[in-house]
Amino acid sequence: MNDTEVTAKLLGYLAQKFDCASLAYAAPPARISGGFDAAIFGFALRDAPPALQGPLILRLNRPLVDAERITLEAIVHNCLAGQGYMIPDVRVVETDPALLGGRFTVMTRLAGKPLAHAFERVLGSGTILTKAAGLARIPALVRSVTEAWVDTQVKLHALDPAPLVAAVSAGGLDPALITFDGQLSRVTAAVRQHSLEGLQPGIEWLATHKPSLRATVCHGDFHPMNILGEGGQVSGVIDWANAVVAPAEMDVGSAIANIATVPLDVPAVLNMPLQMVMAYILRRYRATYASRRPIDDRAVRYFQTYRCVAQLVPVLVNRAKGGAGSGAFGSDRGIARLVQHIRATSGVVIQA
Repeated sequence: MNDTEVTAKLLGYLAQKFDCASLAYAAPPARISGGFDAAIFGFALRDAPPALQGPLILRLNRPLVDAERITLEAIVHNCLAGQGYMIPDVRVVETDPALLGGRFTVMTRLAGKPLAHAFERVLGSGTILTKAAGLARIPALVRSVTEAWVDTQVKLHALDPAPLVAAVSAGGLDPALITFDGQLSRVTAAVRQHSLEGLQPGIEWLATHKPSLRATVCHGDFHPMNILGEGGQVSGVIDWANAVVAPAEMDVGSAIANIATVPLDVPAVLNMPLQMVMAYILRRYRATYASRRPIDDRAVRYFQTYRCVAQLVPVLVNRAKGGAGSGAFGSDRGIARLVQHIRATSGVVIQA
């Protein structure tokens, strides 16, 4: 379904759902960059009922994203918003993929741009010399971004996870969907179902080294691309597809693993300097978090390993089915970086 069809059908759907025949666009849906498994559109309505007033987001998922997942994400959003956390309210959940070509949600739109936008500005388009000059400016940006990043994360980890688990159950879903044990079980089942024998040593290591620590609410992909800011203040956190009740080390380890392993598209001559800058950012982030809230180093390494294994599973499943690589780690280079990081954090050798 193309964007023009989405625009027309979304308006008709909302007008019927909210019994508002006069509903019109004040600003039609326009694509926003970001999201590997969903198309993101920003829009606004005119003559809208209270639930649809103000700037809105349409998150249109790919056809393979199931109803259970988007229902869970909506529960996470609305439960955490009810606890006062900075997260969009979900106003509409639609599980029929036929309407727009995929299941979708409509939620409030947070103001601002990702904190990582500050880095993108200095590493933007230009010559190699321009990019190199931008790299030299990055350390000066790290302090403010890291402070905001950690402040926002520590506030999340201070929340009581019990209301979220209860909300998932009250929503008719299995509470295991929001627990780390449940996530690990699903990754393990996927490895067995698709005969990903090369990942089995990683699965066995994860099963035998699982830390026993107090759980909290974790985002699962908590990095500056998913934290929005405006006017020097954080305005909220987006992209909650990996939310889980787990030790706080889950969020710290996942952030480190994701940033440390993602393949970056830069000229070869800048690859080593950029890797050094990224390593500096991660050291600063980890030290800043540890200064605010104690963390277990072994657990951080454990969850780095887990995140890399979990990232590998959909990539290898897709390849086993004959599909082309997609997502941040869909390339041979992306797979290699995940495999290397698993060995560095756990000593386990993966065959991918």
